[in-house]
Amino acid sequence: MGRIRRDGEWEAAQTHASLLPYLLEESWELVDAVADGDRDELVSELGDLLLQVLFHAAIGEERDEGPFDIHDVAGALLDKLRRRAPYWFTTDGAAGLDAAEQDRLWQEAKAAERADRPPRGVVDGIPWDMPALALGQKVLARARAAGVPDDLVPSRMRVVHVDAAGLFHENAAESDSDFGSAELAYRQVVRSFAHDLREAEARLGVPSADASAEDWRAAWPARPA
Repeated sequence: MGRIRRDGEWEAAQTHASLLPYLLEESWELVDAVADGDRDELVSELGDLLLQVLFHAAIGEERDEGPFDIHDVAGALLDKLRRRAPYWFTTDGAAGLDAAEQDRLWQEAKAAERADRPPRGVVDGIPWDMPALALGQKVLARARAAGVPDDLVPSRMRVVHVDAAGLFHENAAESDSDFGSAELAYRQVVRSFAHDLREAEARLGVPSADASAEDWRAAWPARPA
């Protein structure tokens, strides 16, 4: 990677930000490979994704402040595993731990890591450039984990209706345009719900982690009928 960055004109010009579209594309190609079940394709796409990690690590070595390399990346992963799943570093491993207990231990360790930081809001830290449906799923999962009652969730967010006749035309450009419009409309629903979540959270008289369904209903912002 050092040679690639040094001798490749295009490669030398790349930054963490400029590589993001390729990281997303390679991730979705890996998703397709998993769906296809083709062994060679899966190996190839995992290699392409690994290249992205190596590329970002190589760029990290060139930072003026806080440089890092692939060893730092691997070390950070191991440190996280030791904190959140220490049983993997013991003789017995996960023996006697079911999936629910493993998840509980992971979440407890994750919460302990954040103990010295300002409390995180229900929708803080969500990557808002995710695909619309994945974004909606993420926001819904956060809301449910915080105890937000289902009756506060817009029905248009829980169930998505797609007019197939309106999304598929003989003209591919028209299909792309209609699909883009449908995705944008859904994304706006998700963002509106997230905005209401933030407003309600600011009005809660208790931490969001301790809020009941009634607390959320009382704090929920009123919207014109």
